[in-house]
Amino acid sequence: MIFKKPSKYNLIPALLIISLFIFACSDDEELIVEPAADEPAVDAVVEVVEEVVAPQVEQVVDPIAEVVEEVVEEVVAPQMIEITDALGKPMFFDTVPTSIAAISPSATELLYAAGGKAILRDRASLYPEEVLNLPDIGSSYEPSIEGILEANPDLVIIEALTQARFINSLSAAKLNVMAIKAENLDDIKTNIRNIGTVIGTSDIAEKSIADMETRLNEAKTNDAGSVLFLISDREQNLYAATSKSYTGLVGELAGLTNAADGLEESGPYPGFALMATESILIANPDFIVTITPAPEPAPRLSQSITRIPPFAGLNAIRNNAILEGDKDIFLQSPGPRIVDAVEALANHIAGIR
Repeated sequence: MIFKKPSKYNLIPALLIISLFIFACSDDEELIVEPAADEPAVDAVVEVVEEVVAPQVEQVVDPIAEVVEEVVEEVVAPQMIEITDALGKPMFFDTVPTSIAAISPSATELLYAAGGKAILRDRASLYPEEVLNLPDIGSSYEPSIEGILEANPDLVIIEALTQARFINSLSAAKLNVMAIKAENLDDIKTNIRNIGTVIGTSDIAEKSIADMETRLNEAKTNDAGSVLFLISDREQNLYAATSKSYTGLVGELAGLTNAADGLEESGPYPGFALMATESILIANPDFIVTITPAPEPAPRLSQSITRIPPFAGLNAIRNNAILEGDKDIFLQSPGPRIVDAVEALANHIAGIR
């Protein structure tokens, strides 16, 4: 359809109506327009409308237009959510994901701390308890990509360091993939906050963060002692958590000095360093936290370490200051429950002191 520009004659009725409306509502001097009889009269009416009426119409219409524009921008227009994930990738969401796959223990626990829920889990995701009823897509190190694709989630949350290799396969299937990490306390808080922003539960996420901070402040001990976090392999070699590790962070947050400070990561356990018997004797920690990856009835390292003859003189062993740490919260599930690990260590120290 083609629209023609209206002539000034066609505009006269509309302009007269607008004129009457404006002046009926105005306290200004009345304006009387005589009916148009010829061309000069029509020109006169148009000139009056353009010079007198139009400005008053603009005064009425312009503020209304501005309000309408604001309403459209703030209410009607879609709200784009933007975050940057743990791999530095900018992510944009124009709708809230409602079907979320969390495929690592850290991803699952961060999601639930932020107020979300998952539709499936990896085998090692055991907390909160309700996730045990979710479909299991296998190990977090080798999850079933087919199982994830079949679930067709709106969002897949992965752990940045160990699961980045799955991004291409998931992205090729048009799935939205968000990476998280929990190497330190800032990581934990940032990723809880990011997930809360994405799923529209920022209030719950902020409450979780505030609760963590409160509990950590209350758990921190003023003890100036040292701690050693030990784990053993099948050959009974001992590895100590470095100061840069998540496990080492537990001791720092509890207010203790890491007796393995300065060691560089080595061996099969990320964040741990091989520590010879002589080095442990020199470190002579006030407290030892042992971690036994194997499930019971396998012997606990906290028991077997006391049977190593040279260790009998260690301060921690003489004072019975050895804690068998829960492998989930001290090692396998970095995330919000770091608070539980710090509290367990602080309570152990309080019981000894």
